[in-house]
Amino acid sequence: MVISAKHQAVQRAISDLRRGGAVLVRDKENDAYLVRAAEQIDNNTIANMAQLSRSAPYLLISTNRALAIGLTPREDAAACSIALSDEQNNDIIRGLIGDIPLKVDIEDLSILGEKPLSVADSILILMRIARLLPAAISTRLPHTDHASLRLWAEEHGILIVQDNDIRRFETISASLLKEVARARLPLADAEDAQIAIFRPGDGGTEHFAIIISNGDRLAAPPVRIHSQCITGDILGSLKCDCGDQLRLSIRQMADMGGGVLIYLAQEGRDIGLVNKLKAYALQDQGVDTVDANHQLGFDTDHRFFLPAAEMLRQMGLSNIQLMTNNPDKINQIEACGITVGSRLPIITPNNPHNADYLATKARRTGHMFD
Repeated sequence: MVISAKHQAVQRAISDLRRGGAVLVRDKENDAYLVRAAEQIDNNTIANMAQLSRSAPYLLISTNRALAIGLTPREDAAACSIALSDEQNNDIIRGLIGDIPLKVDIEDLSILGEKPLSVADSILILMRIARLLPAAISTRLPHTDHASLRLWAEEHGILIVQDNDIRRFETISASLLKEVARARLPLADAEDAQIAIFRPGDGGTEHFAIIISNGDRLAAPPVRIHSQCITGDILGSLKCDCGDQLRLSIRQMADMGGGVLIYLAQEGRDIGLVNKLKAYALQDQGVDTVDANHQLGFDTDHRFFLPAAEMLRQMGLSNIQLMTNNPDKINQIEACGITVGSRLPIITPNNPHNADYLATKARRTGHMFD
């Protein structure tokens, strides 16, 4: 399997950003932007980037984060850029991105709305894929021709990545999934079970499936598409219903004579464990689960169910009974070419710690608890 150099460049960019490094993001007009993750900067970052690029750095944040701190971006903005000066230190920027309490008067800020599918939009997507806050320090380079830009990047040891390749990255990774191992796995609630691991050809994120009583051989098996929740699934957290849903779905599949559980590595509605815990800290201050995501700059739900559809297809399953309370999950999986013949509710008892969380899901994301 040949993985394109462009796809590999995005993978390397993710690694560089998570280590605090810089990358160059180039658009179709060959304009290039020097980028670092905003949460990884220090007090010298702005001055260093300005000197390196010979232009003024600015802060990129999502429209959700802009609205959360009281800014009013234009309606069609997918991101907002905020002009920076050398006087705006690390704590001011960390406050603007939601890492610590806000330390600046928003009336002193100069903002510009960035359109969807712009290079700014792609930069924030790259931050999210890297499991970082969707915020970046960016500055435009003066180089306009490909040769001089590549020479500059080589001299400074900085990777170039194309904005279109960022937007295609998750779709391509999902299409590269292949089953690489399968073994018998007796479970407490379903002794007749197997586990199958799927790994993408690019070496990226692995997902797995639990097949109960040869559920992958049924014409329309019960299927649970479950997103990873370390706190709920492993630790037994009472803040959500994830662990309860996981165990109940396995029991119900065993009682129904078989089924398939798809377990996706999508912690915290696909914002990652670190960011999920930051959202939990906001929830402890009285913010609900939706607004907590928005305050950090994320959308309500970033999950992407093409990996699940690809895994089902490889198991020969195109018609399923979906165990879910989430209407968006039904719509997404059907858009991926899987027929959902029926919805099977997965209802678990609430408790004093997750009652508000479940009520918010019903009220704000349309979850069906009946």
